[in-house]
Amino acid sequence: MSQGVVPGSVPCYNDAMRTACLVLAGSLLLALGFSCSDAADYSGTGPELFQNQCASCHMGDGAGSQLAPPLHGKKSHWTRESLVAYLRDPVGYAAKDPRLRTQGQKFSLAMPTYKMLPQSALELLADHVLAMP
Repeated sequence: MSQGVVPGSVPCYNDAMRTACLVLAGSLLLALGFSCSDAADYSGTGPELFQNQCASCHMGDGAGSQLAPPLHGKKSHWTRESLVAYLRDPVGYAAKDPRLRTQGQKFSLAMPTYKMLPQSALELLADHVLAMP
């Protein structure tokens, strides 16, 4: 038996293994075309859209996680228009922004695209993120 594994426990519950399992599961979902969201839920308020589209990676309060950075204080780096553009094509947008490329290297999952959301939903999401303290 390896160190750090409790007898009778499932290996994925060990902290290092849990992180590896999350990364593997997230990578598989992204490779299959899924995001951290329920793509069918386009309606709602900014906070509701955030909970449905973003909270599973960025946490419900936007504090961030091992999968995604915190979203507090983003209004110093973004406008509504720039954040909407980023949400439509995160990989392409980050390729042109050294700050985002550096930040992206700290997290195990790439930001998924939200191009499937209508403009109005992207604007509500952007407004919600920019309103975070």
